[in-house]
Amino acid sequence: MNHHPFREWLVAEDELSSEQDQALKQHLLDCESCRELQTSWKELQVEIKRAVEVPPAAGFVMRWQANLVMYQQVQQKRRGWVTIGVTAMLVISLLVLLMVQVWSLIHAPDAFLAAWFDRLVAVLSIFYSIQNLVHSFSLPGPVYTLAGMVLLFGIVSFMSVLWLATYRKISMARREA
Repeated sequence: MNHHPFREWLVAEDELSSEQDQALKQHLLDCESCRELQTSWKELQVEIKRAVEVPPAAGFVMRWQANLVMYQQVQQKRRGWVTIGVTAMLVISLLVLLMVQVWSLIHAPDAFLAAWFDRLVAVLSIFYSIQNLVHSFSLPGPVYTLAGMVLLFGIVSFMSVLWLATYRKISMARREA
């Protein structure tokens, strides 16, 4: 027999609809288990109403607040150690990658120098392409190219400072909380 909705209806605090009430009464006529649950639930409600409310022990609020402060401090220390651990793992990973690059440079400097030279030529090629594009519009090229690079550098710098300021504000708010 399916007791699921009926058991929930027996302990529900909300009023049942007339259809639900009729279905529950019909089910209780047929189901001994649900009748026992209904009886037990009514007895429990009577006991709860009869129970005396016990006030908390003296100093409970102060102890709870002190424990809360200690818990927050422990959580903050834990977050700090996790941050340090993740940062250390990132630094170690970057150092390993750097060591691999240095190792390849020591053992095969010609390939590294060729790749570096290729990147330098690519950057210069892009620079001269932009300069030629600016000249095609008959504008003074180096001024606009230089201004564009300064603007790009300024945007990147501004975003870095903004990120650092936001990170500091968030971390200070967590420390004060």
